[in-house]
Amino acid sequence: MSVFDPKQVSVLLNGTQIKDWADGTDVIDAKHNADAGAYTIGASGAGVFVANADRSGTLTLKIKQHSADNAFLSRRLAQQRGAIQSFTPFTLDIRDLLNQDVVTATQGYFTTPPGFTRGAGHNPETWTLVFQVMDITLEKGFGNA
Repeated sequence: MSVFDPKQVSVLLNGTQIKDWADGTDVIDAKHNADAGAYTIGASGAGVFVANADRSGTLTLKIKQHSADNAFLSRRLAQQRGAIQSFTPFTLDIRDLLNQDVVTATQGYFTTPPGFTRGAGHNPETWTLVFQVMDITLEKGFGNA
C-alpha cells in the first residue's frame, strides 16, 4: 500500500520555503522540457539512439490568493524584470519527505507571470519558472515492500 501526505512535501526556492498551496492535484508540477533522446531507425531496420543534452525543466506552482508566498515571488519577479544584473537565478529543492522523491534544479527564471483574477470564489495564482538543469528522482515510496 502506498502512502502520500501533501504536508510532507518541502519546496524551497533559493532556500525560501513555499507552502501556501491552492486546492488541487497539481499545485506542484515539475517536468523536463525535452525527451532524454530519440531513436532513429534507418531503412535497413538498424537504429541509432541520439541522447539529448537538454536537461532543462519547468516548474509550475499554484498558490492561494493573497498568500505571503505570492508577495515573495512578486518581489523576485520585479527584481528579475527591473534589475536582471543583480537578480540571483533560482535554485530549486523539492523533497517528498515521506516517499523520498526529489527534484533539484539550478539557474531558474520566471517565464510566465501570474495574471489578476478576482470574483465570487478563490482564484489561485499560477507561477511558472524554467530551469537550465532539472533532475527528478522518484523512489518506490513509503509502505511499498
